[in-house]
Amino acid sequence: MKGIKTVLIGAGYRGQRLLRLMQGIEAYNVTAVFDPAAVFHTDGMLEVYTEGPEDYKRMIAVQHPELVVIASPWHFHVEQALYALEQGCHVAMEIKGGFCLGEYDPLIEVASRKGLRIYPLENAVFTRENMAMLQLVQAGVLGQLVALRGGYRHDLRDMLVDEQGNLGNPNKPEGIWRSRFYLTENGDLYPTHGLAPLCLAAGVGRTDRIAELTSFSSRACGLNEFVAHRGGTSPLPVSMGDIVITQMRTEAGVLITLTHDTTLPRPRSLDFELQGSKGIWRGEFRQIYVEGESPYETWEDDEKYIARYEHICWQKWGKEALIQDVHHQGMDYIMLRMLAADFRGEMTYPITAGDLALWTSVSPYSKLSIAGKRTVFL
Repeated sequence: MKGIKTVLIGAGYRGQRLLRLMQGIEAYNVTAVFDPAAVFHTDGMLEVYTEGPEDYKRMIAVQHPELVVIASPWHFHVEQALYALEQGCHVAMEIKGGFCLGEYDPLIEVASRKGLRIYPLENAVFTRENMAMLQLVQAGVLGQLVALRGGYRHDLRDMLVDEQGNLGNPNKPEGIWRSRFYLTENGDLYPTHGLAPLCLAAGVGRTDRIAELTSFSSRACGLNEFVAHRGGTSPLPVSMGDIVITQMRTEAGVLITLTHDTTLPRPRSLDFELQGSKGIWRGEFRQIYVEGESPYETWEDDEKYIARYEHICWQKWGKEALIQDVHHQGMDYIMLRMLAADFRGEMTYPITAGDLALWTSVSPYSKLSIAGKRTVFL
């Protein structure tokens, strides 16, 4: 079977990782890459399009791809995806925070009208433990879910600030454009990594919905202290609080707590916790407590539960995923495998553009809540 004819928009940090993985999966046939800013070295197997910000249109016209993968800076996503869909291409989109409410509505409408698919590339959904936990929850092991926690807790200061203390690190291209948001926004800039697995577990967007949301922002110290430490001019007009906490309540009464934490020193964490009427799972510590099964008031290692409820995709591709995708512990590899299987009608990709629209809406809602010092009712 021929591979899916694929082109890639965006060859920065994220795009190059996806490209390498797709080139190692026989289900993909990547023929071209567009990026007007990146210095991109190819072995001659790919056509490279670099002539200005709209050269991706020429790439799509010449290549006639089945699938367009979008890994460009966030503010280009919707425009580029909409163009690809209008040309009859399926789209796989890297994730981001939402810029405005309803921004994905045009994409969903065009995809529906043309019978095309949109694949959100939210890799946190595809970790071994998150996929197993979803099946464990659906089997009722934790009972009825009551309170969930997650977040994006990742020290990005080295990406955002260069060695001389200037905001925007030219050695890490994502930092050049991403750092600007810290001077203009105050809200949960990047909610989907923490929120997506929680919504799937609780059925949010399917059998339940978010009813209300309240966000709080801390003061901003971390980025300015880091800039000063590297010899830069401080203070900067940083508007983004070091910690943004968003508390949501669903219509069914499930509480969801989300944390955005990217400008303070800390090890990386998605901070997952699922608490139900029969037990609790602490994902960061890989611990679980199941009433009637775990020793009384004693945490257990969760591995035996992960193994018991391991998803079929991890059973099938797990070993090669951990070899091919060391950086993200296999989650990107499993994601791309499931996308290809869905494309060929062999499996169902677990998330939709509607999910992406819901998850990213937390960004503008959180900004509204913080700015207005109020709860937002959805």
